[in-house]
Amino acid sequence: MVVPVKDSTVGKSRLSAYADARPALARALALDTLAAVAACRVVGTVVVVTSDDTIATYTSRVTRHLVVPDPGGGLDAAIVAGLATLQSSSGPVAVLTADLPALTAAELEDALVLAEAHPLAVVPDADGTGTTLLAATDVELLEPRFGVDSLAAHLAQDAASLPAGPGLRRDTDLPEHLDVLGPSLGPRTRDVLARLRVR
Repeated sequence: MVVPVKDSTVGKSRLSAYADARPALARALALDTLAAVAACRVVGTVVVVTSDDTIATYTSRVTRHLVVPDPGGGLDAAIVAGLATLQSSSGPVAVLTADLPALTAAELEDALVLAEAHPLAVVPDADGTGTTLLAATDVELLEPRFGVDSLAAHLAQDAASLPAGPGLRRDTDLPEHLDVLGPSLGPRTRDVLARLRVR
């Protein structure tokens, strides 16, 4: 599995309402996502593509997790760099966005098991336009098209659209997305938000 994580100093710019706490919040979103990935029983090697030192340090301490430096050039370029480390691997492979702070290991496992029935599969985000998970039975089948209207781009590649739980579908780009998730948010994200409230 490849998980691209943008440097928290520049990531999640649409969460600018949180001002100087935005980098800490962006990092918390990613760490809660990665914690769910680490707990998922059907996930093998995890390649985290990042230039964020804190994320890289966390990743290096987790069994089966590898760190690949973000080459720059955007999300798809980061994903391609991660996929390159898996070119010699056989079997299923997936790409997961790193802004799923309510993701559970069970939700991820369910989606990955369903994905095995399709050469290419995608999980739509809660807004129905983006992609949170892109999976394939072989790494050679993956051609990431993340960004604006990524769902349509992946469906055009004949990806099967998969059902998924709310934690896997609700990526967090705006403050209201965090409000919707509420108590289902992961512990790191909840901690950052709690510290903001007591200021």
